[in-house]
Amino acid sequence: MKSFNINSLIDPEILTQGKEIRLKKDQVLTQQFARANEFYLLKSGTVTFSLSLDDSRGEIEVGQTNEKGAPIGWSGFNPPGRYATTVKVASNTATFIKWSHDQLRELFNSDPEAGTVFLKEVCANARNLIKGAITKLSEVGPSLPITESLKPEEYTLTQQSPDENLVKFLRKSSFFEVFEEAPLEFISQALERRIYGANDTIYEQGGDPDGLYILGTGKVRFSYFDDKEESISFRQINTPGFVVGWGGVIGLPNMINAHAVRESVVYYVSKESLSRILKLNPKFAPVFFRRLLWLISHQLQAIRARIIASQFNHEITAISNLIDQNSAKLELWSPLHKIPHLLEDKLTVGDALNTLEHLKSKGSALEKNIANTAWELLEEIRKEHTFYNGLVNVYNSVVKAPGDLPPEEIRKINALEYQKLFESQGYLIKGEENLPVEPGNIFIYNHLRNHPYNTLPNQFQITLDSHFISAMILMRKYGDPGLRIVRIGLSKEYAHQEYYQRLGHIDVFTEESGKKNSKQKKQVRQMFFNEAGAHLTRGGNLIISPEGNSYSTEETPGPFKPGAFKLAMSMKKEPWIVPIAVANFDRRVRNNRFACIILPPFKASDYIRNAEDKAEMKAFLKDYQSKYRDYVADAIKASKNPNGGWN
Repeated sequence: MKSFNINSLIDPEILTQGKEIRLKKDQVLTQQFARANEFYLLKSGTVTFSLSLDDSRGEIEVGQTNEKGAPIGWSGFNPPGRYATTVKVASNTATFIKWSHDQLRELFNSDPEAGTVFLKEVCANARNLIKGAITKLSEVGPSLPITESLKPEEYTLTQQSPDENLVKFLRKSSFFEVFEEAPLEFISQALERRIYGANDTIYEQGGDPDGLYILGTGKVRFSYFDDKEESISFRQINTPGFVVGWGGVIGLPNMINAHAVRESVVYYVSKESLSRILKLNPKFAPVFFRRLLWLISHQLQAIRARIIASQFNHEITAISNLIDQNSAKLELWSPLHKIPHLLEDKLTVGDALNTLEHLKSKGSALEKNIANTAWELLEEIRKEHTFYNGLVNVYNSVVKAPGDLPPEEIRKINALEYQKLFESQGYLIKGEENLPVEPGNIFIYNHLRNHPYNTLPNQFQITLDSHFISAMILMRKYGDPGLRIVRIGLSKEYAHQEYYQRLGHIDVFTEESGKKNSKQKKQVRQMFFNEAGAHLTRGGNLIISPEGNSYSTEETPGPFKPGAFKLAMSMKKEPWIVPIAVANFDRRVRNNRFACIILPPFKASDYIRNAEDKAEMKAFLKDYQSKYRDYVADAIKASKNPNGGWN
């Protein structure tokens, strides 16, 4: 096979030992999970890479290449030697050069230097598969948002600085931990400590290859400029010891960009220093490049897992597949096997996250890598878990408040706790300039039903939209969360009753309150007018949903009832009515953005002459419901705009 020389440095003897084979379209070259007995280099044609899913979805394509010299079956260079993907011919025909892994091992043992050159070239060509996977990811999923869990003032480099013994530090790295002590001593002596500030560039796409980068402390974001020069962020790493740059090792320009998300320490080994170390340790050199292939393999797995998560919008599917891919290498008792099951229930998500966090630092090399990838994939689930725990705190802020605390104080405590809930959530509030300067107004909104996922263990659901208006708008503007109109709970809804009784809101009957006789309804209605009117007279704000029932974002607003408008017109000093359109509060937190638009206030008397004229009131309500639908449509549109002033 001398005519097929992908690099003139590769020993001709190794190429000569290869055998050329030809396959037709749709023929399978390698089958995922099968023993990797053969290694291939693509000579001509196009192949696809697919992963099998553990459910009815079958297989998913995660990559494609027609690059001459693309390596296939390189997982056989590292134990347990199983093919990572199913590779199928996509062109009419494709030709490959084939070696058995046993054959290559013998050649490498007899000539380590030639083996090192061959493995280095395989690493260089495997790198192109990462580029292809990133391109594929950009087609199926959005750019990864930049996230930072620590506030700047909470973070200092000394908090998480690695051990001063750099050999010990390297030994904790999943990449370096398999190497013997002697080469680690050489590498530790060549380490250069670099400090990067938040948003500093560590290296740039297309830049000259210059060495090896190892994360000490902090967080690094990877991004890639596509053909349209658009930046695609695809991964973030905060694990000490993680190799965050290795292009210089194979002498090729940087394929991606790396930036510090926060102040970070990165250890750097120049390509010249690393080259000297490999030359001084000829037996270590092929071991190093086999390990580099291992690293490339896991980086590919991480990107491909994100492809699955993006395509199916289901992180658990991606993590299950990731674990399945590594099942032959994982110990049977590895805690990773239970992660997908723990993630299925919101009450055990915390157990899954705690297990992953432990394995990120304390697991085996394989467990560390899988745990890190899973942790990244679970960004939205982690955010949702924090939110769910926050809902529990919101509930407890009310029911566990001191018994002698008046309702108005409990409402303020409740609002402040709810504000904490949204500190790390994506939300949009527009139109705050429309808020009246003084309190004493009626705030109306379209009421959205709660997503079942947010139901607390005692079956209570905290209404997200009305609490949001109280805490995030009224409390911040007026220093008081206002008084809400809440439905009377069913007799079995003890948690609902306990919660709202402590808050002292105004009770009304709705369709969800169950059947009551007309006399009871009339009494409650009159109490509503009396209490609400008195609160407005004292200069308090009221929050009312004219619908009287909850709906989905797509269905809302439902038919309006006249109560809020009649109340306004019954007041001696007519209050402003402030419309607020909300969207997405009926959805889970993951991959969601809550939106809230405050519209200009108006006086009901500007549109209704006689509040007791049923025909006039009915006509107004129908017309205003139609207008409100447009308000909600604007809120939905704003929620989809990533540049819409999100908090």
